[in-house]
Amino acid sequence: MVWQRDIDLVVPLWQGGDDVRVAAGSAALARMVPSGGNRLHVSVPDGRRGVVEGVANLDVLADTVHQLGVRLAGRDARRVLTLGGDCTSDLAAMRHLTARYPSMVVYWVDAHPDLNTADVSPSHHAHGMVLRLLLGQGHPRLLGGARVAPTQVTLVGARSVDPPEQALIKASGMPVMGVAEVRADPYRVVGGRAQGSPAYVHLDMDVCDPAQLPAVACPTPGGPPVESVAAALAAIHAHHEVVGVGISEYAPVIEHDEATVRSLLRALDLRGVTPNRATA
Repeated sequence: MVWQRDIDLVVPLWQGGDDVRVAAGSAALARMVPSGGNRLHVSVPDGRRGVVEGVANLDVLADTVHQLGVRLAGRDARRVLTLGGDCTSDLAAMRHLTARYPSMVVYWVDAHPDLNTADVSPSHHAHGMVLRLLLGQGHPRLLGGARVAPTQVTLVGARSVDPPEQALIKASGMPVMGVAEVRADPYRVVGGRAQGSPAYVHLDMDVCDPAQLPAVACPTPGGPPVESVAAALAAIHAHHEVVGVGISEYAPVIEHDEATVRSLLRALDLRGVTPNRATA
């Protein structure tokens, strides 16, 4: 069975991590994933570079996220696939779907929890702030109205965690499935979540061990094998009504076995659809 959605967003946004290599990742993913409906290729200008109020490349990020939000609201999309770009690429889709499904569970499948804010971020890169923004905290130009509670989020495979992020995770009671747990029993990822409830999957390719999948912007050693990540994704897909998927931080210019990427896409049922050339 193929996952059905209303719109595919191809978003070559790279300024959130200030790494232009991931811009090509969105197009590469689009070539692997046949369209499931209308497909919108988003144009992202270079924009003004530099750190503004603690956030690198703030202007182009704020403008892109805002415009995506307007387009999604106009379409009243119920299910959205975002092919990024860096992790800021699917912020608009997550907000849009959170407004539609207030109880939506968010699976943050990522080597990093992305819970920093501008005042504590060591890099000032917004791709490390995305989940904190979804929780309703961060730079006002990147914030939106809809937000999720920490208990609605499950961190999967996170292993590079800054001290302020760790403090927030502990204080908020945010569920965590660590690398060892993903390796041992990936199907436990949905433990405690209601069967059939709406869910969003944010997949940063760097969650996988870079020994198997090195084609990412921020390779982080010690990750779970691709097979375990794929099993966890399949478990989420089988357990929930998946209303949104965002895939990011893929850098196809780095030599790798594309079959590893395709295995993750298959786990999310992003395959086997006859291409639809309709444009927005």
